Amino acid sequence: MSRAFGAMALVAAVLAVASGCTADVPVEPSPSASTPAEPIELPATDWLRVDRDEVADGGDLRLAVPALPTNYNPYLADGLAPGARDVIGPTTGGPLVFDESGATIVDEDYATSVEVTSQAPLVVEARLNPDAVWEDGTPITVRDYIATWQALNGADPAYRPASTAGYESVGSVAEGEDEYHLVMTFAAPYADWPALLTGVLKASIAGDPAVFNEGFVERGMPSSGPFVVTGIDVAGQVVTLERNPLWWGETPKLDRILFRAVNEDGLGSSFSGDEIDAMRISSNPDLAEAAESVDGAAIQMARGGGWTNVLLNTGAGPLADSSVREALAAMIDREQIADVADAGLGLAAVAQGSFIFSPDQDGYVDDAPAHDPDAGANLLTAAGYSKEEDSWVKDGEALELTLTVPADSATEQRRAEQIRDQLGEFGIPVEIASAPAATFFRDTVIAGDFEMATFSRAGSPFPISSSEAFFPLASASDFTGTTDAALGELYDRAAAEVDAAARTEIANDIDRAIWAYVPMLPLATIPNVWAVREGLVGYGAAEYESIDWTSVGWIAA
Repeated sequence: MSRAFGAMALVAAVLAVASGCTADVPVEPSPSASTPAEPIELPATDWLRVDRDEVADGGDLRLAVPALPTNYNPYLADGLAPGARDVIGPTTGGPLVFDESGATIVDEDYATSVEVTSQAPLVVEARLNPDAVWEDGTPITVRDYIATWQALNGADPAYRPASTAGYESVGSVAEGEDEYHLVMTFAAPYADWPALLTGVLKASIAGDPAVFNEGFVERGMPSSGPFVVTGIDVAGQVVTLERNPLWWGETPKLDRILFRAVNEDGLGSSFSGDEIDAMRISSNPDLAEAAESVDGAAIQMARGGGWTNVLLNTGAGPLADSSVREALAAMIDREQIADVADAGLGLAAVAQGSFIFSPDQDGYVDDAPAHDPDAGANLLTAAGYSKEEDSWVKDGEALELTLTVPADSATEQRRAEQIRDQLGEFGIPVEIASAPAATFFRDTVIAGDFEMATFSRAGSPFPISSSEAFFPLASASDFTGTTDAALGELYDRAAAEVDAAARTEIANDIDRAIWAYVPMLPLATIPNVWAVREGLVGYGAAEYESIDWTSVGWIAA
């Protein structure tokens, strides 16, 4: 079994204490239906499961990604971009994976055991599988874990990891009885230690900052998974993965996985035209209609853990003033945005009011300010603006904003138009700009080349630490240019707290602290709706379960 994490943020150690996803997600009939709404509980995973011997040996799986990776190193911020984590997933692995409930379990392809052997200090020991090798045949040993920790712990500023969370809490990584006996000793308690055992870098890569940062912009990372990158066709916008000939576990059912860059506006025609085998419908009713036109296609729906947001660049201009950001939070109607996002899909609208938890997780509290245009007006007045005819003016300049979206995305464009219309009603003109989807994350978000930007954020079964990467100013994943100095101490307390209830309370203190300075605006949850071609096994709608890439395939004829 090899299950690569679908949201590669885990490999960057953005994990936290598992929250029970026990809340029912109501599903309502579409507006045209006449039957009363009957809330149902969506499953955590909705993909097709069959016995392994019922899956055909061989075949290709053709998948779509928003853009080809701009960096194939999953420990870098641009290596975590949508699409990048999908392509990298089948080529990587580690001692721990997620089961359907969101709990971590040992993946015996990479380790025979993982256990806590001491609480004071915290010591975690893993017995690595001696059969596990890199694609060149080099054994995967403790040496790789030592080098990975040294690259990601923040001690050497030459490295640019997406996050140092967790790794900076480790005091030492060492060999035990032999090179396959990993002993990880923490300098301070760290509740999210499983984050550090979800993947690993090859020592030769982790040991060289230049290679770590820039060595895999145009080529795949060395594989430690059941598949290996064999082709990157930039002109054709396709990445090809084939079976890893040195893979030591169960032989993958698929021969190849082909990832093709397809923008959202092209997904429907690509699926109906038999060019891809699965697509995420999310909140796009046009894609649902396209899926219904394909004979035998299955619509899958699972609980979801992601949400849409507006990122605010505080480096210059009017958004450098926290009062202006707070005003936007009061003026934007999240409920209306959620209503439109889910219209036509038969899903109950759910606004997102937390930076930490999704609404179906224990601990969720909606700390967002109420939709209150009058409060927003008062905040602008306090910031020195005055209402002159239809504009808000300060020092002779009208308050005007620009909102950037990835090109060729109907849902992002629709959300941007809602924000433009809502703010426009209150005298704040918003210009919508688009940036190429293929490089949106690298050249717009990471580069800070935006005033406001809207896109989606993936959720995590370990929500507290996963949020930490976005808010410390020194983090490569803080794209807003601002923070609250109190957050560092709060995150440290949360990381060290082993009592789940106390930790949740600290997390909500963090949430309230972030709302106080508003670096971004959570908007609405993302429907986890997929369409897959008939007979596809082990792939599709799942909340957190890791994909077992050795078992994904097609029902045998």
